[in-house]
Amino acid sequence: MSDVVDPALWKAQAVQPPGLSRALSAEEVRQRATALRRRVRRRNLLEYATAALMIVACAMLIALQVRLGRFDAISIGLALLAAGGGVIAWQLHQRTGSPVVMDGARPSLDVYRDALRRERDALASVASWYVLPAVPGMAAIYIGAFLRVPPASWPLLIVLVLGTFALFAWVIRLNRRGARTLDDELRQQEQA
Repeated sequence: MSDVVDPALWKAQAVQPPGLSRALSAEEVRQRATALRRRVRRRNLLEYATAALMIVACAMLIALQVRLGRFDAISIGLALLAAGGGVIAWQLHQRTGSPVVMDGARPSLDVYRDALRRERDALASVASWYVLPAVPGMAAIYIGAFLRVPPASWPLLIVLVLGTFALFAWVIRLNRRGARTLDDELRQQEQA
């Protein structure tokens, strides 16, 4: 999708929303919308590439497990993790993949605010659609590892499990902070 928007469309629209003491210029709205669209597109491309890499890596590890004659909980966990990666990529596309189009039917500021709300909502709910699909695969992998290794190695596995949960918590916290930032921007626009 192109970041180029017809300048006449921006100039033809009044961007003074009710309650704003200082109107955002058409250029400011365009710049903010373009910056948001680019940020989301870059992030999504990185996430799609990461999901593809995860799926390929899981498939290769499953093939190795089968070749070694070991199809166990770890193999099932890898398959679940690959499926989770596909779900994550699909959810990312559903929630943020299609940028809001400036079609002239609504004021550009309203369209920009809708894009902010959409991104905010996606970031705020990242636990359910981004982290949760990876949990079954990771759980099966760790259960398989606990069944496979001697009990003397369990402390290391416990550290890995805790590290994984800490990473999940960090991702959720980071995205919720981003959602609060977008929410603050929306509130400032409505109160200014």
